[in-house]
Amino acid sequence: MDDSLILVTIILAGFSVKIVSQKISPRSKLFESFATMLTNIVYYFLVPLAFTYTFSTRRLAESDVLIVASFTVYIVVAGFSFKHISRDWKEDLRNATLLTVLFPNAVFLGFPVSFALFGDVKVASILGLATLTFNVLIPDFIALKRVSLVKILKLPALAGFLIGVVINQLGWPVTYVSSILWWTPKTLSYLATFVLGLRLQLGGIASDMVKKPLLVTILYRFIIAPVVAVFFALLVGLPQAESIQLAVVSGMPPAVLNTLMASKYGWRPDLVAYITFILTIPTVLALPIIGALAL
Repeated sequence: MDDSLILVTIILAGFSVKIVSQKISPRSKLFESFATMLTNIVYYFLVPLAFTYTFSTRRLAESDVLIVASFTVYIVVAGFSFKHISRDWKEDLRNATLLTVLFPNAVFLGFPVSFALFGDVKVASILGLATLTFNVLIPDFIALKRVSLVKILKLPALAGFLIGVVINQLGWPVTYVSSILWWTPKTLSYLATFVLGLRLQLGGIASDMVKKPLLVTILYRFIIAPVVAVFFALLVGLPQAESIQLAVVSGMPPAVLNTLMASKYGWRPDLVAYITFILTIPTVLALPIIGALAL
């Protein structure tokens, strides 16, 4: 079976498990405990291990810095333009939509999609690290008017990245690490897609409430983000293969982590979860087409 079809099947399987569980026992906490356990395995165990493997087996390159720079440029462009678009919105609605606009699912979906379509996760790993970092920094700054470097240093992905870089610089442990952790990228890809299916939420929200935020998110996530990525890649001269991967991962639907951040600060988490669901499902179903166009 084609890798993209495998991802579609796994995500839909995860979502089906959630639906069946809720039908059988709507008030049971067993499903939530199961989903939380798998999420923690991915976020705290597989992500740092996969990042350690990825960055220990290759050296940092100039293109890595450019990938982070591309995402930073998008954050600036989207942030300022969205501020103008949403100037008349209520604060909680504006902040909720800003999360879905800014942060793509570069890890739980972008990572496995890159692995399936391109056979490597170089761009997704760098962009995923940048996304996770900004996804902590920016909401904290909006809500608290300060930046918590302690939270950044505690990111499992950053720990894996730093350990991998150190191992690569040392040289001699690389062979041992690659022989021990070779399985982590693919395992992360498959389990992350299943967890994504488990975490998708479809709640009842008034159509008049969701219409404008949904359309704005579609505009930024699927049009502006990949366009900015492509123009930046052409401007700085990124290789074609990396430019295509950057455009694909930049154009992923909103990150599931956005719902958690929205819940933390009371920024309409129901709306964030709904938009994430609505935009993830068609993206997943379109993966075979995306793969054909990208390749």
